[in-house]
Amino acid sequence: MRRPIRRTLSSLAVATTILLAACSGEIQDAGPAGAAGTNGSAGTTGAAGTTGAAGTTGAAGTTGAAGTTGAAGATGSGGSGSGTTSGCGKTGAQTGAFQATITAFGLQRGYYVAIPTPYDPAVPHALVFGYHGSNYTGRMMRTYLDMEKAPLVSKAIFVYPDGLPPADNPSRAWDLTAAGMDMPFFDAMLAQMSADYCVDPARIFVAGQSYGGLMTNAVGCLRGDVVRAIAVVAGSGPNNTSQCKGPVAAWIVHGMDDANVSFTSGQRSRDFWAMTNGCSTTTTQGTPLQCQNYEGCMTGYPLIWCQHVGETGHQEPAWGRVAVREFFAGF
Repeated sequence: MRRPIRRTLSSLAVATTILLAACSGEIQDAGPAGAAGTNGSAGTTGAAGTTGAAGTTGAAGTTGAAGTTGAAGATGSGGSGSGTTSGCGKTGAQTGAFQATITAFGLQRGYYVAIPTPYDPAVPHALVFGYHGSNYTGRMMRTYLDMEKAPLVSKAIFVYPDGLPPADNPSRAWDLTAAGMDMPFFDAMLAQMSADYCVDPARIFVAGQSYGGLMTNAVGCLRGDVVRAIAVVAGSGPNNTSQCKGPVAAWIVHGMDDANVSFTSGQRSRDFWAMTNGCSTTTTQGTPLQCQNYEGCMTGYPLIWCQHVGETGHQEPAWGRVAVREFFAGF
């Protein structure tokens, strides 16, 4: 796996007018994995002279065990290799952009899905989750994050979950705790998309802004054995770090003049992932110029830190959207 540390990123001179995620007041650091697939079962022994049955495919992309040799017969075939899910090869799945629902934690939840057209069910795709900020929806966040462009869109499918904030605190977009409703929601979406579409379990990515940035850090922490890389915009956390499953490759951007989530919160996120990924305190100039690449990180688990001032404050700058697409596409 190559490290996308010295990648050249395209810089946009003019930011496209985009709906901005609203946040009510400064978001403080909130209080406080999918299990790997099992091996496919071995093929059974065929009757004399017949062929042993093929081994089944391991879930979540793990290798199925090879079938045993039938008596006086041929060897049963093994399960599929890593890098695929049970949705690979499945035809007839819905493509394009659409709203979907699923039951998780005893609740019916919504999420917006974007499947590339044309879609090839034989090709494993990255699965990208995009978490919205307060007072937003998944469908709105699709426009805001603007991830469905080259070089990412040709190799990925996208999921934009809808938060379910409590009535007494509508700005609290997500439950960030390990035992709350939103981690099982992530697990359920991951399982459903993996069953319906050809997903590469080694390329599960999560991005989000504002409260969605908090949720992105939380998912990266609590599902670090599933998530490959995260992109955090104007977020904070993770909290309850003793429960983290890292390391996770991380790209983080924060405005020094962010009036909603403090700049120091973003710095604390940066420092957590630097420690988790084994990075040194030395950085090299990144691209664009607002970004620094941390040195000495574990192979395949880079940390890229970007800060800006006098640009977009709490919002993601246009160059950040380009950088996120290239960051994820590098895996």
